[in-house]
Amino acid sequence: MNIAKTIQNLYARFGRLQGVTIECQKELVAIGVTNSVASAEIFLQGAQISRFNRKQQDPILFLSRQCSYKQGQPLRGGIPICWPWFGQLKKNNEKITCQYKDSSIDSIPAHGLVRDINWKVDSIETPSHDVTVVELSLDLNTKLIDENNNSASKTVWPFLTRLRYKVEIGEKLTATLTVSNQDNQEFSYSAALHSYFSVDHINNVIISGFSKTTYVDALDAWKEKKQIDDIAFNKEVDRIYKSAPEEIVLSDRNRNIALTSKGSKSTIVWNPWIEKSQRLSQFADDEYQSMVCIETANALDDFIRLKPGEAHSTTLTIA
Repeated sequence: MNIAKTIQNLYARFGRLQGVTIECQKELVAIGVTNSVASAEIFLQGAQISRFNRKQQDPILFLSRQCSYKQGQPLRGGIPICWPWFGQLKKNNEKITCQYKDSSIDSIPAHGLVRDINWKVDSIETPSHDVTVVELSLDLNTKLIDENNNSASKTVWPFLTRLRYKVEIGEKLTATLTVSNQDNQEFSYSAALHSYFSVDHINNVIISGFSKTTYVDALDAWKEKKQIDDIAFNKEVDRIYKSAPEEIVLSDRNRNIALTSKGSKSTIVWNPWIEKSQRLSQFADDEYQSMVCIETANALDDFIRLKPGEAHSTTLTIA
């Protein structure tokens, strides 16, 4: 990506809009949005929301202080988009993995193809003084993936697909990922809005709404277990909740954050704890204490199958 040319183009299209700024962090370009009630930042790489703040309140999203802001390296924090698979490809449903028989599954990067591809900003609108709407898109085909020449580019996505991402910034943050099959063949995918939330301390965190919900424990041979009560943390957690509730609440000593999901029946809850934090890229050893991931997803058997012409939307609202 030619950074100077990209910034110039964005300024020409959106530079006169009140509350909109075009920002550059080292090698990455972002859209900054401020209205009467909130502010946010969205990077073109991966259409990744990195920041959401209500006016005069602490950040809701976590972003590591060790982010590199380099092309081809997704940021550690905010809301990365995982698509067309979540996690390790080999752990996905066979309907997804069978689409990659010509590739070495073990060498394919986690979390899909689109986190390190630059998306297009289609529009920025301010329907009212307290709401700003940013829409981005990505048209996926072999040529586009090859031209981006990133870590995922060696994996060919063999279907014509359009991804649209609508971000509404106001008292609430609403992010909607819509996947449209523009090919002449059916395809399957899994996905996640891999949301990192900022908390005062992980020891104080309670996530309510999952009582009596079945989950898969990725740290215990992928066994199915049942959540007995609210979720609390005293060790590493990596779980995929099946038939997850649409509404949950994240609480620490300072606030309650309500999360609502639509078009999703699975939710991932993750905190790397002490040992894994020391192995993670773009992540300080102590930052596990100030974050938790709660990810609106279409994972495991909750994967999506789209026939030609069909579309599916997955939505997260943070209130």
